[in-house]
Amino acid sequence: MITENEFNKAISQYVVESRGQFYNMAVNLITKNFEVEAYILILAIWNINNFKRSVKEFDINEFKEKIDELDPYFERIKNESLKTIDFDKYKSDIKKIFNDLSQIEGVKYTGASKLMHLKNRNVFIMWDNYIAGRKSKKYYNELPIIKNNCWKLKKYNQNGNGYIEFLEDMQDLFKDIDFQQNTKTFAKAIDEFNYVNITLPIQEIEKKEKTPY
Repeated sequence: MITENEFNKAISQYVVESRGQFYNMAVNLITKNFEVEAYILILAIWNINNFKRSVKEFDINEFKEKIDELDPYFERIKNESLKTIDFDKYKSDIKKIFNDLSQIEGVKYTGASKLMHLKNRNVFIMWDNYIAGRKSKKYYNELPIIKNNCWKLKKYNQNGNGYIEFLEDMQDLFKDIDFQQNTKTFAKAIDEFNYVNITLPIQEIEKKEKTPY
């Protein structure tokens, strides 16, 4: 079980890297109805490896059409929040959104969660390969959050079903946290907790393994 003290401590330890500054810029673009521009900014900065491989073939018009096509699915969820949403009720909508976005070259699975979060920052949580349990098991076994049985290691499928399962697990894991900040949403705070406790420490382990003695 993760306590509020542990949760708030991790959030306070979250350091905004240079790329993190673009998050608020993307949010501002969204609020001013520059939705596609916000998505492209995040893809170019936070999903850079996938995006740069396909940028020459990236069709912005097709991308805009897909965003417009998915808008009704987002619309049905717009008033929900992570704490109270019934994922069973919206399972088909979320699967449709995630699967369609993740099939776009330059977006893929990590990028899809980022775009979904920008569109609805109260429900959708960003993930990466570290958080999705898709790194070597030996890395996770070194993490205090795993050793203390606060986090159940699971390898999520890279599709809509896997993402919904992840969201349901996050909803359950953090259900007792009373988050009271106006500067970020609860879903964003969970992303920061996950980054501090999973992504960052595994990245440090990877760096040590690559560093010659």
